[in-house]
Amino acid sequence: KVYAQIAIPVFYRVDPSHVRKQIGSFGVSFSELEEKFPEKMQRWRSALTEAANLSGFDSLQNELVGVESRVEEIESLLGAAPLLGIWGIGGIGKTTIARVIFNRISRNFEGSCFLENVREESQKPGGLASLQQKLLSEVLKDVNVIPHIDLNFRRLSRRKVLIVLDDVTCFNQIESLVGSLDRLLPESRILITTRNKQMKGFGDDHALELFNRHAFRQNLVDVDYKELSDKVINYAQGVPLALKILGCYLFERKREVWENAIKKLKNFLHQNILDVLKISYDGLDNDEKNIFLDVACFFKGEDVYLAKKFLEASGFYPEIGISILVDKSLIAINPYNKITMHDLLQELGREIVRQESTNPGNRTRLWHHEDIYEVLAYNRG
Repeated sequence: KVYAQIAIPVFYRVDPSHVRKQIGSFGVSFSELEEKFPEKMQRWRSALTEAANLSGFDSLQNELVGVESRVEEIESLLGAAPLLGIWGIGGIGKTTIARVIFNRISRNFEGSCFLENVREESQKPGGLASLQQKLLSEVLKDVNVIPHIDLNFRRLSRRKVLIVLDDVTCFNQIESLVGSLDRLLPESRILITTRNKQMKGFGDDHALELFNRHAFRQNLVDVDYKELSDKVINYAQGVPLALKILGCYLFERKREVWENAIKKLKNFLHQNILDVLKISYDGLDNDEKNIFLDVACFFKGEDVYLAKKFLEASGFYPEIGISILVDKSLIAINPYNKITMHDLLQELGREIVRQESTNPGNRTRLWHHEDIYEVLAYNRG
């Protein structure tokens, strides 16, 4: 301020909201400094909050092709509606759009929380209660909140809050997590993403740009592949995940590989996205296929180092295998060293295993408790 300098913060592998509130793994590491520098902690906390409130760059928000216009439209709608939903099929970019909006506007609220994978987490024992505790503790900035206690909902009703619920399947989940919507302040906002209603895919221009980024590592198409690119984009139906996966698969491949991939795509008369994504799986070697299937069945959301130990003990080469799967956009490693995988890709992997046999005991992997019980209890493996 003294020298009229411009400060642009860059949030590298960390969520800006975690820096602002000193929570998550960033908050844990930051708290460890308290013993060494107790007299400086409050000043540092204030500085971090101020820095996170500045407009900056978030290294986690890359490849946001075609998102800006939708973000602006939804932001405008959110200004007038206390509850807003983003609908669409898996892979269309709902979560990405919601995350961009959250990062942009969360600083304008007294409390905020981005709650991911509500559908998946709520299916676990005690899942909704665990989600509710996470939500309340972040919004109220109190780690000691107890789920289902009305006092916490009353505290919530007195704050201007922003809550994003990602992948919601029914309205009951919303009320279970935030209580009665009528009790929230008029200035509070809730944004949900769900698959329960269709939403348009990418338009041709944005689809082409996203595909080119992965197939040619640039925004412009190689003129020798223009006609083939158009065909691939047509079969991807404007779904960003399919465009990204197919682009990575075809990167630096010969023309005959492109032509063969397009022949496969033509066989899918209903343009099933899982069949489209399977083309990339078919291009893996045996080790890479096995690692992909193990992640889909067991390791999504798990620590990457734990997964590597297991895979290495199983006779695979996880260092190179996992790096190849990351390069092909089939999996990702988040800033907390957890393996992440899109729901569609997980469903693809599990469907491949299911198709091995109608009898679970003859399949290479079991992950569902009913199948595991049947095989073990009746010795059908």
